[in-house]
Amino acid sequence: MHFLTPLTPLYAALVKARAAAYEQGLLRARELPVSVVSVGNLTFGGTGKTPTVIALVRDLVRRKRRPAVLTRGYGRTGTSPLVVLGPGSDFGVERAGDEPLEMAARLPGVPIVIDADRVRGGTEAVRLGADVLVLDDGFQHLRVARDLDLLLLDAGDPWGGGALPPSGRLREPQSAIARASAVLVTKVPPDATAVIGRIGEEVARLAGPIPLLAARMVASRVRTPGGWQAPEVLVGRRVLAFAGIGRPEGFADLLAESGAEVVATRWYRDHHRYRASDLDRVVSEAADHDAVAVTTTKDAVKLPPDAEVWVAEAEMRPEAGDWNALWRLLPGETL
Repeated sequence: MHFLTPLTPLYAALVKARAAAYEQGLLRARELPVSVVSVGNLTFGGTGKTPTVIALVRDLVRRKRRPAVLTRGYGRTGTSPLVVLGPGSDFGVERAGDEPLEMAARLPGVPIVIDADRVRGGTEAVRLGADVLVLDDGFQHLRVARDLDLLLLDAGDPWGGGALPPSGRLREPQSAIARASAVLVTKVPPDATAVIGRIGEEVARLAGPIPLLAARMVASRVRTPGGWQAPEVLVGRRVLAFAGIGRPEGFADLLAESGAEVVATRWYRDHHRYRASDLDRVVSEAADHDAVAVTTTKDAVKLPPDAEVWVAEAEMRPEAGDWNALWRLLPGETL
């Protein structure tokens, strides 16, 4: 038993009390003057929030909306608001954080507003012309009112071990699903019917008849020394997968499903800042296995541009559910 386990009931009580304070109006969520879409999860890390945010923002752009992303910028230095616009922005990972830089590179022209104070960040995004805000990792950020609360559950570990820290990975009790507008099951396997069905039964028990969607994570393209290529370049390729993300096993699964032979893995803590010695070790180990080292786009923003590694870009692909049901929950959206 972990020495902090006796504190789990206290942690659970505090989390429930905070949520209840907002529900009963003792604490007030701040309204912003445009629509707000929140993307979040019940567990710590690894559910695919960033690819989901990217997919939703791209869909909003296709619908002629003007989205901006509000994100905390985990691990960055400084507390002042920071706006990152596209891959040409010259902010380093220390100032912006790895996930905001990844989103900026993949969403050129969309403001990525980095601020721990999401109300202040949202106000800045509206000033820049946004008419809809996508709140990254927002399920527990109750200070901002939202029109659509999308909760992500990882198909491989939807309930985080069924316990709060330190025994499990839940950020709050499963009953919190009742706050969600819709649930997205991410990282579903190719034959997902049974998995979606089991999770759907539990969601219905806890939250009632809310929309249930499912999506796969697939490799959309791969950056090699010769530039970006189609994901088929992975077929039959021996690879060493390395990453510093939540639940990195999902990245190895993505590579295997893309046809790669994953011969070794090296995992680091989420948001790991790579040293030259880390990179040397990974490249050397890959060579020992007659393989290439492959990492994620989130990790790539923390590596030198000339690093001798491949980068696999993950994309969310809808698998099941009525995706238009999401936008029907958003004021002013026509289908």
